[in-house]
Amino acid sequence: MNIVVRKLVLKELYVNRWMMAGASAGAALAALACAFGKAAFNVGALAWLTAVIACGAMLAIYGVMNERKEQSLQFVLSLPISIRQYVLAKTIGLLLCYLVPWLVATAAAAALVLLTPQVPDGFLPYVVLLCGFMLANFAVLLCGALQARSEGLVTAVIILTNMAVSVYLFTVGELPGIKAHMWGPAPVWNGAVIAVLLVELLVLATALALPQLTAARRRDFI
Repeated sequence: MNIVVRKLVLKELYVNRWMMAGASAGAALAALACAFGKAAFNVGALAWLTAVIACGAMLAIYGVMNERKEQSLQFVLSLPISIRQYVLAKTIGLLLCYLVPWLVATAAAAALVLLTPQVPDGFLPYVVLLCGFMLANFAVLLCGALQARSEGLVTAVIILTNMAVSVYLFTVGELPGIKAHMWGPAPVWNGAVIAVLLVELLVLATALALPQLTAARRRDFI
């Protein structure tokens, strides 16, 4: 990784610092709110999801789409850097930007389950899987944004990944191996949990590697 790539990664972290801070604070406060009764749990859980999802969508919009729209991409590509290196810097930079609030949100959700008597510890595997899905879902969103050649396609990717969250919540939560232990007194890490987690890791790795194999080879990236 040369110095230009490192500078571009640091640029992403600097430009998106307030978004990262806002999403982190929002997710942490939302998890805290979940500890104050059933109604507060429902509102807090929705706010937690909103903070994590919105952060990913805004990073894709401002980190990829707006850079093309405002013609700043031409300047970046005029630097001593190849398209492959630009795509690598963009992938690493935006992933790091998302990882900060994602880690805060994950830690806050796990603490909520483990420290709040009203929430059974058996809920922890589902929370871990959900957090893993959110990370993999962002990787898919970032991959799609880097691959897309128009604002319409980026918008479509954002809509599809947002819809995927609802599908995931109702699909994975209904798997017998997960649903049977979700409200139990202790977390159960059975085959169903491990299988879903492995699929998420595979999707994550594929989504992060794909731009290097496709988008980075395009000659008309702008």
